[in-house]
Amino acid sequence: MTIPVPEDNKYAATIGFFDGVHRGHVHLLEQLKKAARERGLKSMAVTFPEHPRQILQTDYRPRLLSTPQDKVKLLEQTGIDYCFPLHFTSALAALDAESFMTEYLQKKLGVQLLLVGHDHHFGHDTSLTIEDYRKIGEKIGMEVIPADAFLYEGTPISSSRIRRELVNGNVRTANDMLGYRYTISGTVVHGLQNGRKMGFPTANLGPYCEFMQIPADGVYSAIATVDGGTWPAMLNIGFRPTFQGTARTIEAHLLDFDQDIYFHELTLEFVDFLRPERKFSSPQELAAQLDADREQVKRNLDNN
Repeated sequence: MTIPVPEDNKYAATIGFFDGVHRGHVHLLEQLKKAARERGLKSMAVTFPEHPRQILQTDYRPRLLSTPQDKVKLLEQTGIDYCFPLHFTSALAALDAESFMTEYLQKKLGVQLLLVGHDHHFGHDTSLTIEDYRKIGEKIGMEVIPADAFLYEGTPISSSRIRRELVNGNVRTANDMLGYRYTISGTVVHGLQNGRKMGFPTANLGPYCEFMQIPADGVYSAIATVDGGTWPAMLNIGFRPTFQGTARTIEAHLLDFDQDIYFHELTLEFVDFLRPERKFSSPQELAAQLDADREQVKRNLDNN
């Protein structure tokens, strides 16, 4: 593997997958920037474009909080000097910690200080502790220091914890831990027009990132962005049981909006969970509920 050497070959670095670049990650990177400044080094985040388990388990399908492209953007917004995408391979996975620290971090990337996250391991031996990494660092001439965790309600924030909240529909809690509204994007495709017939035309999200974590089925208040503009939106995820739907869909009714956006890119930011999806006795009963949902969306967004 050929890795381009950064221009300034003296770095303080940390390593991680950084899915979602949540508040815990930001806290880690703040510690990295501080340590780098104190030592006259530049700061570097080493991350993996692909989920490591995808390489180790070819049938593994991750559920991500951010696309690889969005992850890099979020990392850059933290103010670090350099974000290095290191492609995870089976050969990389086979390295022990000392080889990885020496051959990749030290020799190829110029890392002089390594900040290790509270729950992070690298190298094929995942039983190693911060003291083990520190001893390796002393041997090869690299300073190794531990980072402390960012606690949310007494427990460290993790990407898996945020995913669990999304699966349960707790988007407000997930957003609190992320530090921003959870967001998915995709292309608007043609649907069955059931919403339009009831006076609630919807934008159907098509091929969104197949690995993104989709929140629980139900109705949400959201903010929609399309063609550079933003609108309040009522968002439904589920199977449309009132119409005997068999495929899971993501549909957004943009309030006070009447434009043709088929095949345009649509971004949806989750604000709050309104109610679970359920089957109504008729389209008329569903339409009455959607009227109430729309008013709730307006109230939610007025308060956000």
